[in-house]
Amino acid sequence: MSVSKSQLERLPNAKDALDIIKPDSFSGAEHNSLLIISFEGLPEVDDDGFWAECVQIFTSFKKRFGGHMFRVTATEYAALVKVTEVNQININTSLKYEILKLIQSYAPKFFGLVDQSRLVRVINLVTRKSNAVNYLEYRVKEASAGETTVNKLRPIRESDIDRVVKVEKHVGPEDFAKLFLTAQPISIIRQGHPVTPVMNEYFIALEALRKHAFPDVDLRGAGNLFAQLTLTLDTILMSIFNSVVPKDQRATVNLNVESVFTKEFEKFCDSRGTAGLSNIVFEFRQVNILQHFEQFGIAASMIRERGGVVAVDAIFPETLGIVNIGRLGAEIAKIFWRPGAETIIPEMADDIKAMHDSGCMIIMSRVDEDTAVEIGHPLGITMYQGFYVDDLLKHKEEDAATA
Repeated sequence: MSVSKSQLERLPNAKDALDIIKPDSFSGAEHNSLLIISFEGLPEVDDDGFWAECVQIFTSFKKRFGGHMFRVTATEYAALVKVTEVNQININTSLKYEILKLIQSYAPKFFGLVDQSRLVRVINLVTRKSNAVNYLEYRVKEASAGETTVNKLRPIRESDIDRVVKVEKHVGPEDFAKLFLTAQPISIIRQGHPVTPVMNEYFIALEALRKHAFPDVDLRGAGNLFAQLTLTLDTILMSIFNSVVPKDQRATVNLNVESVFTKEFEKFCDSRGTAGLSNIVFEFRQVNILQHFEQFGIAASMIRERGGVVAVDAIFPETLGIVNIGRLGAEIAKIFWRPGAETIIPEMADDIKAMHDSGCMIIMSRVDEDTAVEIGHPLGITMYQGFYVDDLLKHKEEDAATA
């Protein structure tokens, strides 16, 4: 092990960070923000230079902005700092810039795959302390249970994609669906009214699939092979969908644009009978649409002709307005909630209004806190999806059971 990597492993851990922020006596006066710095999704880098530069980045950051550094997992680090109006842009931008330079130098093939929403996350400890505590407690519990860390997983190989197909054939469509198909509700939340589910999104849970069939493989963003994996999962999802989801149930699925032009999609459409694609919303990631823009137009037209609905998924708050959703003709747009969205989204009110005016319904997804609802309501957003919404529905069911 390199000296530099050893230095990082000697940093205080997630439990040490919890000991500082969890007590009721913590006020946030000295340190009001927790930054989570994540290298998840990147291949393990053995180059000593990578870790030496990591040490240099963290050392420079601490010298410039003060605070404390922590090692959360083998692929995640944290910084406890005081963010002010003066330094908040520099803290976030400078850190992301240095880390992106590091990735470009040592893992250039992964540069374009970096999810910046996870690269550096800022949690306000004054308003969202519970989020930070819950996250760190989860990581501590994970470590104590001896969970396999990402850096011990090997990157995905072409043979792994074939293995996914073999797993589906081995266990059969019905059991595959029971094991790996997940449904998450999309619900209406209006002030003064109970949360009301309107449809479910169905997807194959990658982590569940990994633990069952690929315990040694990192199935997440790994370039072209990961893209091929998602295309294979699209095929499997279409093959098992009708056996799991009643045709009269409103549902949504996320596909790649390319999957619409396959024989499997044609079979899926034919299997719907007279119902056609009614009751189904097809979500396409914004970045995937831009990669295959002309093909998306054809795919969307074909889906609408068969009664389906088209949605643009994975719209990050920072990209609102960059793509003209109205021009795409999408009936639904899904905006990802993420740290910092509470300040970004209100500034995009005009873009959100333009989306509404074009007849586009907006769903706020990946919602893990009530702040998303508080921000969304004044902007006319009433549909939400995420762990926070799941908890509301769970509490609603519990209250109904005890009434």
